[in-house]
Amino acid sequence: MKKHLYAAGMTAIALVAILPGGAQAQTAAPATDPAISTIDDIVVTARRRNERLQEVPLAVSAVSAAALERANIQNVAQLSRLVPSLTSVPGQGGSRSLPNFSIRGLSQQELTILADQSVSTYIGDIVAARTQGINSTLFDIASVEVLRGPQGTLFGRNTTGGAIIIRPARPTDEFEGRVGVTVGNLDTFNVEGMVNVPLTPNVAIRIAGQRQRDDGFVYDEILGRNVNDTRQEGVRASLLLHNDAGLESLTVYNYFHENDGGTASFLQNVRATGSLNGAAVRTARGYRPLEQLLTEQRARGIYRIANGSPIFTRVETHDVANTTSADLSEQIKIKNIIGYRRVKDHIFDDMDGTSNSLHPQERIDRARQFSEELQLLGDTGSLNWITGLYYFREKGRNQGISAVGAVDPGLIEPNNVAAFPGTAFSNTDTAARNSSYAAFAQGTYRFGGSMEGLSLTAGIRYNRDKRQATIRNRTATACRFTRDLDNNPATPETAVPLAQCQLDVSDTFSEVTYNLSLEYKIATDKLVYIAHRHGYRTGGFGARAGTEAGLRRTFSPETVDDIEIGVKADWRMGDAFLRTNFAGYYAKYKDIQRLLTDPLAVPPTTVTTNAGRARIWGIEADILFRPVKMIELTANYAYTNAEFTKFIYPDGTDHSNDPFARAPRNVYTLGARVIAPLADGQGNASAGISYYHTDGYSGNDTFVRGYTDVKGYNLLNLDASWNRVMGSAFDVALFVNNVTRKKYDFLLINLDSLGYTSHTPGLPRTYGATVRVHF
Repeated sequence: MKKHLYAAGMTAIALVAILPGGAQAQTAAPATDPAISTIDDIVVTARRRNERLQEVPLAVSAVSAAALERANIQNVAQLSRLVPSLTSVPGQGGSRSLPNFSIRGLSQQELTILADQSVSTYIGDIVAARTQGINSTLFDIASVEVLRGPQGTLFGRNTTGGAIIIRPARPTDEFEGRVGVTVGNLDTFNVEGMVNVPLTPNVAIRIAGQRQRDDGFVYDEILGRNVNDTRQEGVRASLLLHNDAGLESLTVYNYFHENDGGTASFLQNVRATGSLNGAAVRTARGYRPLEQLLTEQRARGIYRIANGSPIFTRVETHDVANTTSADLSEQIKIKNIIGYRRVKDHIFDDMDGTSNSLHPQERIDRARQFSEELQLLGDTGSLNWITGLYYFREKGRNQGISAVGAVDPGLIEPNNVAAFPGTAFSNTDTAARNSSYAAFAQGTYRFGGSMEGLSLTAGIRYNRDKRQATIRNRTATACRFTRDLDNNPATPETAVPLAQCQLDVSDTFSEVTYNLSLEYKIATDKLVYIAHRHGYRTGGFGARAGTEAGLRRTFSPETVDDIEIGVKADWRMGDAFLRTNFAGYYAKYKDIQRLLTDPLAVPPTTVTTNAGRARIWGIEADILFRPVKMIELTANYAYTNAEFTKFIYPDGTDHSNDPFARAPRNVYTLGARVIAPLADGQGNASAGISYYHTDGYSGNDTFVRGYTDVKGYNLLNLDASWNRVMGSAFDVALFVNNVTRKKYDFLLINLDSLGYTSHTPGLPRTYGATVRVHF
């Protein structure tokens, strides 16, 4: 078996190396003659209306449900294998259930409710402000759209990097259903199903669900079991109402539940001068030298640890959205989008991954959000436009409970950091209320006459955001911050008892964002464009400072101004089809929000601050080539060159030469697919191979050479599927991911000041089979 897989892998690498490539994430429009190409068209909503992917003057990747199934993409974090401009890593100190996204180098490391990600994630038409549960929404979906670059006009605030839009499959007017089972190594046993029922000619419902189980792949030698097992369930119910007069109402409810293992980590680096690695500390707390633990860990490898903490992840989310639209006339439509989402989690991880209890941590998060968006859309032939009002409200509470440098967790109540003795216990406790108001308008004018094929798009949005927070950071015996009790900045701040450990802060931010683009259709299937956009991400408060002055210090909004030039073209040469989509961009990034260590604080703490400016430029390519009907060659590529022009740490030191966090320079995917020449009525079958590469990058906002580095890696994946086998109701599929057993990992947390850095391992080789029956 090993020899066969190794031979297949080497053959695949040789094959991929000579491929012209193409964008597996996208499929092309049908040719004029259906016999020339069977490539499906893709419709996206990147400008809040249905448009062909090839006609949108923006860099957009659209991944179909079929492409996700073939690649065995189980969660949003794995989308980077199909969309190289998208990078996803586990949230630092926040576990795998809180993915951290980066597009074109723009990302956010802070996970509290006082900050928002640079890349917004949408479930249908509503934004998911908190990412819990997002990783398991990829069942029974129509497509996933990844919008690259700032989207400040139609998708609101906090999209300086881009947006990920998950489009669930809509109810249809035909009865259909399916049930599928996937089994594989790691004791994987996943079940998914869907049923679509048209109740009347104007009413249809669709119910889908998914259950995921596996035993994990990181073994804890002290506990004697794997600790990162998967136990997740999700359900989605959709109701579609419509009539012949143009009225339509779609309601979608999503439920997700997770109760499984935590984010297993292993000791990666040790700093001899770390505050928890001195001889006095080791003697007082019974610690073993970290250097010795590191030697033992490296001998075990990344999939075996000796931690002893029963880590876990518990997440529950509910969200419901309703989109109702009606035709006011032949040219004007009104649309209303209302959404509600509730998130709660309880996560326990031991961040250092060793038997020394350096950093056990619990997260307890609660959040509720409500949004309302009213749109008016028009199309008068030469001009289509959209205008609207937007309102968003969020209320929640984060608790980050840790016990840095306490005794061995086996000596106290398991999974209860608060039971650690004395001042080792610490709680970063923040309650917040966030609200946002916006008004927006955008229009596209299509020129005629001698300027036929030329279009101009302009959009503008006014954003106003307010943050209110109540901060109760504390240890077991005292407040974790000092206060200026007499409100006199000339007198020092004073420690206060727990009874007075509360600080209320608030601030308001506003910004006008806009976009402008000029596009020209050279031919029906060839488009060139140039676009300029201004996006922003709202400001807020840091939650970890040790003084009242530090907690009241706001960080300002960050802004991005970019210029993007692109071309989208389809080429037909006899029976051959070629798609070449290219984009090049240059962006100025100002008032960059970064989560940095403040060495001047006592003790040193991490704070969110506006650290400086940067310039980012890059190129992206999505290419698909079908020389004959049986062969499809794909390639997509992202080059990101991100450099600080100014980067100042909280202590005033200049770090402008530091690398950009979570911004690998070269990322690409190459693939090939052979499509079986089956006769009509025998179904469709194909076999594919893909090769994914990412360069290394810095995984932390605070860069420490040799400590925050994430190494680049390559993954080779194989798949084969036969849908509707011999015209039956059955589908079968096989997959092998990470064929060559590449060992790779991600930075989980950098606490070199304490004496260590820990990483979490990526997936080992996985393989399995799926059987699905339709009815």
